[in-house]
Amino acid sequence: MSAQNLAGQHVVVIGGTSGIGRAVVEHSLAAGARVTAAARTTEGVGLPASAALEGVDLTSGSSVESLFGRIGAFDHLVLSAGPGAMGTVRDLPAEAARPYMDTKFWGYYEAVRAAAGRIAPEGSITLVGGAASRKHAPGRPMMAAINAALEAFGKANAVDLAPIRVNVIAPGLVDTPAYAGMPADMRQGMLDGYAASVPAGRAGLPEDVAAAALFLMANTFVTGAVLDVDGGAQVS
Repeated sequence: MSAQNLAGQHVVVIGGTSGIGRAVVEHSLAAGARVTAAARTTEGVGLPASAALEGVDLTSGSSVESLFGRIGAFDHLVLSAGPGAMGTVRDLPAEAARPYMDTKFWGYYEAVRAAAGRIAPEGSITLVGGAASRKHAPGRPMMAAINAALEAFGKANAVDLAPIRVNVIAPGLVDTPAYAGMPADMRQGMLDGYAASVPAGRAGLPEDVAAAALFLMANTFVTGAVLDVDGGAQVS
């Protein structure tokens, strides 16, 4: 299936102003889709003028419901929001860990719930999770738990919401502005270390994940899938 199948369709991307979500916005526009990008921060994001921009707070059910009330009927939803939660259970108390679950699991839950009655029957929902669901590393139990929950949530909704298709993307390490706060040498060392550990020989780019999202939106025979976009991390 060609991504050109998206021509004229309406794609909604939550987390669409930065990193992976922004790449999904740009690739969807290039495929001829009408695109709405939604995020908590909307000032100075510099999206293409052809993309509509909406504010939303995933931790607020009323904010999410209001967003989809404004959008109305549409074709595809991509959820790519929420930071990673680092720290072992010794280091990360529940009150510090809970906001990550509130955003990336319960926020996604609220969005899927609010969107389900508005997506076209031939449309799709794509949840961006993460490779930590099954590829474990020190200090990432919350990342593992949240992303594993998203994978199960996606598969269950592929059944419950059919014929709407629901899939999950599990990226590995992707070089995005999420790491902009790291010292440059530490960030480069992280990327180089990942590149040396996976068969693809490099860290991911937002465009890698965006291409996977467009495939899942366009291919009407894929649902209930978890698509690893990790350079081979799961087999290394």
